[in-house]
Amino acid sequence: MKSIRNIILPLCAALVLLSSCAEETNNNKANIIPPVISEGLADNAILHDSPKIGKVSFKPAGHITGNVFNWSIDGIQIANNTMREITADFTSSGTYLVTLNVDGIEYKGNIIIPETQSYEIDMGDNHTIISDKSQRRLYVYGSNDKGQLCIEKAVTSLNEPRILKSYVSEISSVAAGKNHTLFTDNSNIYACGDNSYGQLGTGSNEEIENVAAVTTIKAPEGLSYRRIFVSAGGDMSVAGTEFLDGSASKISIYHWGYNDNMTDKIQSSANLLTTSNSRNDILFATGNNFSIVRATSSYNVFSFGVNDKWQLGRIAGAGTGYPNLGEENKNNPEENQNLNITDMAPGYVYTPYGEEGDYINYYQNNYFAKLAAGDDFVISIKKETKADSEWTMVEKYSLYVWGNNDKNQLGFNSNGSPVSRATPLFDGLQNQPMATDPNQVIPIQKEMIEVAAGKAAGYAVSSDGILYGWGDNSKNQLSSNKQANSVNNIVYEISNPENVSSGYKKVWAGGDRVIALAGDNNLYTWGDNKNGILGTGNTSETVDTPEKLYFSLLPVQ
Repeated sequence: MKSIRNIILPLCAALVLLSSCAEETNNNKANIIPPVISEGLADNAILHDSPKIGKVSFKPAGHITGNVFNWSIDGIQIANNTMREITADFTSSGTYLVTLNVDGIEYKGNIIIPETQSYEIDMGDNHTIISDKSQRRLYVYGSNDKGQLCIEKAVTSLNEPRILKSYVSEISSVAAGKNHTLFTDNSNIYACGDNSYGQLGTGSNEEIENVAAVTTIKAPEGLSYRRIFVSAGGDMSVAGTEFLDGSASKISIYHWGYNDNMTDKIQSSANLLTTSNSRNDILFATGNNFSIVRATSSYNVFSFGVNDKWQLGRIAGAGTGYPNLGEENKNNPEENQNLNITDMAPGYVYTPYGEEGDYINYYQNNYFAKLAAGDDFVISIKKETKADSEWTMVEKYSLYVWGNNDKNQLGFNSNGSPVSRATPLFDGLQNQPMATDPNQVIPIQKEMIEVAAGKAAGYAVSSDGILYGWGDNSKNQLSSNKQANSVNNIVYEISNPENVSSGYKKVWAGGDRVIALAGDNNLYTWGDNKNGILGTGNTSETVDTPEKLYFSLLPVQ
């Protein structure tokens, strides 16, 4: 049985500016989803922080003014409810009706308190898409000048997260490119926004109003479909369709949009890259028109796309059949500097780390557990094993980086030169740099569990809840509350949000912005805030300390 404790706590007032309002739609039967914006403000009057079992804060939007604020939840009036902002303590999951009466005017909406939290978040240059999987709700906010919020372009921006749509099935994946968006409800891939390079996958590069379905992505005829994954970066889109071929799990990888190999750069229809055996834990990371993917039965990752800054981590033309480097070194990018060019044929990332010796295949048996791609660099977490003093195999997670480093976005100083090989920045096994490593980076001895990459800044969360950041800080995306790490003074430890002592759990980044899930189970954001794209109601050009993210409260249809 669901229950709530009526706890009222004062909150610091915050102004939330509204440019327009969203209305849910249950029309998901056609290839084109109709507009989801309406004129009324009333439905967007109540805002809340992250829905969860525990404390949830509520406040009216900035346009709601009055003298008396009466709150009730499931018809039960909250005691001492003359305050503008409240905090209620939910002790069980369920759907609750929240009502606010302001001087006789009533606003209401349902909040879903899930058993567990599960977010998937992606950020383009100036917009954000959040899938709250546990609520089956999709939120969008930020700039909409290209229609990237999947709403009519007459609404130029949204300044707080609003529900785009409620789903009866789980949204399996969301992705934000520079100015376009992809998401899937495991029936179709939907796309909206800029289509100048065919990145919406509609078969042309003509402008699309609202949302289009990418209908060419589907399982082979007669085989059992399972799920779809999407990724986007720059003006490129990537998708994986997983299906069952008998009892074997398979995945097909597609890409469309910007293609540097083509004369006119436009690829408006999905192109099949490869089909192979699949794992259940699939990873995609797409930067500015390149992609890093771990989807096949091997834990290795392969890369394809633009490679002008070694963001592919390999030379062009090197496929998946690499020789052992003890026999032949022709695929070593450090010895083939002239081959850092665009390559749309996927090949394994060059990862020359581990035990040194002859006949080591550095392209195989790499267990990549997490991936993140910035504009032109990559951050990854790789599981490594090593025998301890009692010859027991110990498993730890280390962080590797490669690609462009002109703003120290790899976390060490390479004098602005790009880095062609995966280089450890954090090491959970206390390894030393290999003698063949040209950078000779001394890694920070710490096990990492989460990673994220912005335009030119990197982030990671350690196993003990510390958030680290490095690289560009021109928009305060590394926060003003930070201190340099003692081992590597280019890497910073970012302070917890105010009044949160339990550290961080997860981090996402895009453009020059950051979102982090803190130990209090709320989402916080900071960094670039031009035109209010952080979604907190703050009007400053940049935000240098973590601010709590609030969501519009709309009923599920």
